[in-house]
Amino acid sequence: MTDSGRYLPQDETIVIKPVRKVPLVIGAGIVSFASTLLGIGGGALLVPLLGAWGGMRLKRGVATSLALITAVVTVGMVVQVLTKPDDILWIEVALLVAGALAGAPVGRWMLRIIPRAMFRYVLAVFLVLVAIRMMGLIPQATHLVGDAPDHTDPKTIAFMLVTGFVAGMSSTLFGIGGGIVIVPALTIGYSDLSANFAIARATSLVAIVPISVWGTYLHAHKGNVEFRRLPLLLPLSLVCAIGGVLAANVLHADYLTTVFAVLLGIMSVKLIFDARAIQRESKSTREKQIQ
Repeated sequence: MTDSGRYLPQDETIVIKPVRKVPLVIGAGIVSFASTLLGIGGGALLVPLLGAWGGMRLKRGVATSLALITAVVTVGMVVQVLTKPDDILWIEVALLVAGALAGAPVGRWMLRIIPRAMFRYVLAVFLVLVAIRMMGLIPQATHLVGDAPDHTDPKTIAFMLVTGFVAGMSSTLFGIGGGIVIVPALTIGYSDLSANFAIARATSLVAIVPISVWGTYLHAHKGNVEFRRLPLLLPLSLVCAIGGVLAANVLHADYLTTVFAVLLGIMSVKLIFDARAIQRESKSTREKQIQ
């Protein structure tokens, strides 16, 4: 019998995964360091940890990871403002956030009408190509928009809105953070940002903050966030978040670019595995319906 009084059939069991606190705390700290070091959300890396070592189901894992990342990137933003505020393009941040908030509901709508596996394969290929270009293995052509962002230029306004829109759409469509889209887009769009990764990273980091706050609010409103887990994860994660920003301020841009390119490769592999899992699930569902 379950806690709700429901009797289970003989072939139905409930598997409760044990919580492994030490690896979970350390893993969350590493993800938090990478989050502020590279200007990404990190949810795609944190959710599997919460599932494997925190015993959380997917929905609660996504919601709780978002709440943790919100605290991490907020602290990261504060440290960035205190140390190197000139790296942040504030007007561009506002445009990215506006686009992301518009793109998120579109992503949720597209989930209902498109083959989920196919789009994951497409995004995986795109991320690999971007990673190869960021590592300099593809000769640099003229950048998409220009040398540097100019918020008075209609092309920059349109580019930032579209980038934010795609980032917001991808966050709900693929379950990846906006930084995975924003940082490569900025470096491909502008030659100055390609040469100065720190500005692209800092701008993306700040843009993630309001997006994460809004997503956390929506999940908390539905009761999906396990706030009782946060006191365990926050102390080390926040220390690592501060360390990530400070490390980014002193590390050479080429090193950060290479690390980010490797992360894109890891994300592409994850998307391929996700797509294959979706295909297996769909095949199993069809076979059950036929039977």
